Amino acid sequence: GLTERLERLRYEWTAGSALPDTTGRLVLRPEPDDEVFVEVLSRVLAGTLDATTRKEAARIGQRQQARQDVTFYRDRMCGDRSWWRIAQTPAGQIAGFGIPSSNVEFPVVGYLGVLPEHRGHGYIDEILAEITRILATEAGATVIHADTDLENRPMAAAFERAGYRNFG
Repeated sequence: GLTERLERLRYEWTAGSALPDTTGRLVLRPEPDDEVFVEVLSRVLAGTLDATTRKEAARIGQRQQARQDVTFYRDRMCGDRSWWRIAQTPAGQIAGFGIPSSNVEFPVVGYLGVLPEHRGHGYIDEILAEITRILATEAGATVIHADTDLENRPMAAAFERAGYRNFG
């Protein structure tokens, strides 16, 4: 039987909603090198509130988990690799990343993260706004889906601030 319980919140952005605002506090740039994403994602895993990722990283290590996640989003999801972004401060420090993607049904907020040393500055909103913009304008999405664990209140709040509606 089911031995572990994981509750998730499901969100949806629709074309009738305004695109989330950006402040320009981050520069979001394409990065073709998967190893850059592996490095940044492995650092983001420190203190992650995603239960499944946290558990798997504890079992196989953060770097291996990051490599598996990059491979999954590159090879198994339907999104375009050119949509992926590295987020940098104006001084050039990497602050996080965003992976806009798509599954067989909908464009999705695939993955986003902020490095531990940059958390608490609202950068999550900037990265989510860029993911939403890419999916709405470059991919032509009229609906975008996103999920987060119930305990990940910062991510849920970011979805709500960005105009995503909780539907499940």
